[in-house]
Amino acid sequence: MVLRHDLLAPAPAEGCALLLGEEHGLADSAADDWCVQLIWPCRNMVGRQEKDRFELDPREQIAAQRWARSRSLKVLGSAHSHPGASVVPSRRDRLWAGSSGLMLIMGNNHALAAWWLEVEAPHCALADVHPLPIRVMGETPLTSLPGDPGIRHD
Repeated sequence: MVLRHDLLAPAPAEGCALLLGEEHGLADSAADDWCVQLIWPCRNMVGRQEKDRFELDPREQIAAQRWARSRSLKVLGSAHSHPGASVVPSRRDRLWAGSSGLMLIMGNNHALAAWWLEVEAPHCALADVHPLPIRVMGETPLTSLPGDPGIRHD
């Protein structure tokens, strides 16, 4: 699976990626049937000095948003790994969630779990967490281009 490969690549540090797809229904609902169509791997700005934390590169976030918008897609959320922990969002994950959104986490056993993190304004508390089901509908042999690690092409 492309996502597992991308999240394992920076081990023992956390791997991270953005999840792109079509916007549909209520974009602020844990009840939506989300359909991730593209994995956009990102560089973990924290690097290897802290193995239990990730920070997406803002330049890659902007590039992903522009790329997605040009194809009528949207950044639906993020994915990251917990190399030394479970698939449950950590306190830090819940505290640093800037807005409500989809979050996929790969735990130390390589299992994946999906969550809806609900952030209430003003952002001063831990995000509420709601588990979501995962169904893998099909996989494509997508690869990142050498020298362009943040871009997936269809």
